[in-house]
Amino acid sequence: MKITNKTLHVSIEHNVTLGHNDAIEATLVHQAFLSKNTDGSISVDLDFADITDVKFMGIPIGTKWDDYKKFKESMKQFGINVDELMDKKAASLITDKELDQIKALYKTTVK
Repeated sequence: MKITNKTLHVSIEHNVTLGHNDAIEATLVHQAFLSKNTDGSISVDLDFADITDVKFMGIPIGTKWDDYKKFKESMKQFGINVDELMDKKAASLITDKELDQIKALYKTTVK
């Protein structure tokens, strides 16, 4: 057996608030897959993976996917697209500094 490359999988969580008066609270989860390129640089494949611990006005909406789905449907009745809000927030969370931190983690973890 010959191992030609090693990949590190890292989950990154951000607690966020969004919506009018920060009415929605949630934890957004990204997953990063890091590997070394042939030139020695580190590649990062980053995916927005999950939404957990959702609260509306401080009240938990439930822990099942159906609970979140019902919440999104009820918010849509008020003209609020929760998916759009979450996607927009998720896209702005991972900074270059955080990418550098997880690349450093790869260098110290994967030998």
